[in-house]
Amino acid sequence: MRILLTTLLLLTLFSCEKDKEIVPEKEPIVASEKAKKTAEEPVEVKNGIVFRDAQGNLLSESEKDSIVENTSQLQALRRFDNDSNNTEYILFENYEDLRGFIPDNAIDNLIEEAKLMRSGGRGAVLNKRIIDEWKDKKLPEGVLSMLDGSVKSFKDFEGSLLVVNLWYINCGPCIAEMPYLNNVVNRYKDEDITFLALSFDSIPDITNFLERTDFIYEQGSIDRNFSASLSPVAPAHFIVDRNGIIRDILIGAPRNTPEIYNRLVSVIEKNKK
Repeated sequence: MRILLTTLLLLTLFSCEKDKEIVPEKEPIVASEKAKKTAEEPVEVKNGIVFRDAQGNLLSESEKDSIVENTSQLQALRRFDNDSNNTEYILFENYEDLRGFIPDNAIDNLIEEAKLMRSGGRGAVLNKRIIDEWKDKKLPEGVLSMLDGSVKSFKDFEGSLLVVNLWYINCGPCIAEMPYLNNVVNRYKDEDITFLALSFDSIPDITNFLERTDFIYEQGSIDRNFSASLSPVAPAHFIVDRNGIIRDILIGAPRNTPEIYNRLVSVIEKNKK
């Protein structure tokens, strides 16, 4: 099964004009007839990397080089082929060139992400991907090692509104927002809301950190890979309803750190009803 990765790579050997609008009328990028006629070598896999044109045809080295040389705004879409364990780079100029090879919904998603990249940078694209992945989905159970020595899963917190904070000790923005997160906890101290902070740091390291830093969320440690599967960005907040469904997600820290208080209160108020 091939998994399409919606990461758009601007390879160093390609030139790309980011702000130019998509022009659907252009012909899709395909290997030139000249390259096809002159290419004597078979399509070889080097270091697990293969190249395809916009319609999915495998490219030899000479075909790939011809496309690179003759296309002014070349881009590459990377995906991993689980069947062959190869990384594939699909060369194209406009997203519309990919129709018929890549599913339409994936192309539409790429177009939306390109607009986000231009307006908000890589952070905006990451936010979209995390929200698309998890919003209104069941929170995985996971293995949570708590500071009191107990082992829990997210399922243990069902029945009350859950606010999950993903952080780690060397994350400056995570630490900067902690006083404001404490204020949120104090605001809702008499309500049925659980505030849970999870770091991929070890329990001893978290304990040592909390001896010098006031952070009054309930604390635990989770596997680094599990944390990254939820969000590769920290800090991150997941608002989880009483049935374990993720209802809202806040990714990253606002430029104005105190604003995290208002953002968090807003999503809590929306979901505690």
